[in-house]
Amino acid sequence: MSNLGYMNHRRFVRTTRLALTVCAYGVAGISTGAAKAQSAQTTQTVQPQAAYPTRAVRIISPFAPGGSNDVVARLVGAKLSEAMEQPFVVDNRAGAGGAIGTEVGARAPADGYTLTVVTNATLAIVPALRATAYDPVRDFAPIGLMGSAPYVIVVHPSLPAHTMKDLLALARTRPGKIEYGSGGIGTPGHLAGAMLTTMTGIKMTHVPYKAGNIALTDLLGGHIALTFSNTITSTELIKGGKVRAIAATTAQRIAAFPNLPTVAESGVPNYDFALWLGLAVPSATPAVIVQQLNKALIAALQNKDLQSRMAAQSIEPLSSTPQGFSDKIKRDIVIYAKLAKDSGARAD
Repeated sequence: MSNLGYMNHRRFVRTTRLALTVCAYGVAGISTGAAKAQSAQTTQTVQPQAAYPTRAVRIISPFAPGGSNDVVARLVGAKLSEAMEQPFVVDNRAGAGGAIGTEVGARAPADGYTLTVVTNATLAIVPALRATAYDPVRDFAPIGLMGSAPYVIVVHPSLPAHTMKDLLALARTRPGKIEYGSGGIGTPGHLAGAMLTTMTGIKMTHVPYKAGNIALTDLLGGHIALTFSNTITSTELIKGGKVRAIAATTAQRIAAFPNLPTVAESGVPNYDFALWLGLAVPSATPAVIVQQLNKALIAALQNKDLQSRMAAQSIEPLSSTPQGFSDKIKRDIVIYAKLAKDSGARAD
């Protein structure tokens, strides 16, 4: 073989080896990439999002047992337990007009395992009267409304007032001497009284207690003249003649006492006061959990058994989307801030 032929042969061999090597690496690369893609797909398939809930859920009720917050929380919690197949346990954390329990709820882990019963008292009224350790908008993610509880004005039988007009006339002759009790500063009973004095110009003295049922006990003993009480705690006392109901605070008459006129009917136009209740979680709770809880809550409130149990307590079931509930909270914050300013109600 000539020198030229030998050199061409060597170049052919080197070129062929290089081509085979490149081809081998390319095939290996394709195989590795395919394996990684298959592995990633397998990983996504075998690691779905964790189920919720997988253990007991706590519902903080920021008021004492037996009140409207507690009753509604237990009724709704029982239905949520059935629907979500985990216990929903009520934890009463009373104090400071509901501010203590509400703060506990705001500072809880944002994992969906601590819900808080929130009301216009804890998210709108109390913050209008004093600084709180929680922000009603920033610190909570609303789940949805649960219901609305009416209030009635009840007086001690010895008070010479059988109608709303009687009470207003009596208060004008005794400015500041008629005492009304409530479950504490910033509670619905407090602001219901403040709203009445602002709209009528009468003067009454507010006496705050640690809980609404304690105020009612003092009313039974004749230590105060009247109280603005929810129907959950006062219905049996009214029917038993232990106290006398003179008006309902809501815009419409309530089912439990159809013959009881409203405050608005009795000479105070546009007076309308009711307690709404809802559920919320800490603001950083994943949106998917909030939506899941909202769906379960709405389904629970459509249950006929729950509706009848709530009706027996004169509570009207209400439901909403998380956004709709958030909008309502923001509106009420503005309303009660103005009421607190106009009435001069203070926390001290």
